[in-house]
Amino acid sequence: MSIAIPDDVYCPYCGEGQEINHDDGYGYAEDEVYEQGCVECGMRFTFTTSISFYYEPGRAPCLNDGDHKFEPMHIYPQHWPDAKRCIYCDHEERGKYVELE
Repeated sequence: MSIAIPDDVYCPYCGEGQEINHDDGYGYAEDEVYEQGCVECGMRFTFTTSISFYYEPGRAPCLNDGDHKFEPMHIYPQHWPDAKRCIYCDHEERGKYVELE
C-alpha cells in the first residue's frame, strides 16, 4: 500500500499536480518568484511562497496564581531522576543532578 503525497501546486498549463522541489531550501522565501518545470507537460511556470501561522490557545492556571501540574520528564541519560515539567506552561524543575557511573 502506498501513501499519496499531496500536491503542492497544479501546473497552470495542464493542471497536473506538482510537488515543489525544495532542494537546498529553494522556494521558501516569501519575497521571491521561483521557477519550476511541469513533470507532465514540460512547460515552465513560476510560483511564489506564502507562509501562515496557526496558534492554539490553552489555559494555564499556573500563570494566574494557580499551581503547576507537573509530570515526570524522561531524560536520557537519566542525570536528573526527579525532572518534571508542567503540562500547562512547560516550566521545568530538574531537582538534583545525579552523576552516572
